[in-house]
Amino acid sequence: AIVRGSFKLSYYNEYKSYLRMVRLLVLGATGQTGQHLVKQALQREYQVTAIVRDPNKLDVVDEKLEKVSCNIFSKSDMQPQVTKSDVVISTLGFSLFSRPVVGYSKVTEVLSECMKEAGRRRLLVMHSMCTDPGTRDKAPSFFTRFFLRNVIGVVLDNMNEAELYLEKQEHLDYTVISPGALQNGPVSSVEIEHSDTENQIFGKDGNGRINRADCARYILDCIDDETSFKKRRSIAPV
Repeated sequence: AIVRGSFKLSYYNEYKSYLRMVRLLVLGATGQTGQHLVKQALQREYQVTAIVRDPNKLDVVDEKLEKVSCNIFSKSDMQPQVTKSDVVISTLGFSLFSRPVVGYSKVTEVLSECMKEAGRRRLLVMHSMCTDPGTRDKAPSFFTRFFLRNVIGVVLDNMNEAELYLEKQEHLDYTVISPGALQNGPVSSVEIEHSDTENQIFGKDGNGRINRADCARYILDCIDDETSFKKRRSIAPV
């Protein structure tokens, strides 16, 4: 029993050492979901480089965390950060009031080019359900259909443009995580269902509502999940 226990402890320590060797590059780190993701990644022993406009807005101090200010739309700025990282994660959000909405597609192209040059493959991006225009009329309520079509439609369209671009990038093992309505709340152990074929899971409430902290948990769980590679994955709590 002592030998077996020692082996388990040794294995656990080796696994923690492995995680400390993996560096995540996180864009959108000061956003509401991004902050959850950074904190959870550090708890899991990952090294994290957080891309921020204002380092003071990320109120996290940890020896495994590096905060970097740079232009996310500049390949020359982003290349060094991508090169020193193993996995790239984006939880970026762009305002629907800044027209035209092109941030999602622009930053996706920059990341793809940087990752190709650096020989990095793993990219995880948080978007939203119903980026495919054909799915927006399937929402169960009139309000949700109106909101998807007429309020955030321009945002969803640019997300869709970025996703169609990713599908053509053979050098990337990407996953697009597409939650429904995001809400505040603590991380939980709630089971999360997913679909790799449908562009939406409306869930029991009709909006696919999920805690931002649980969405961050799911994104981190997907890092080594090869079944999620090259997928648009819609998620919702069971």
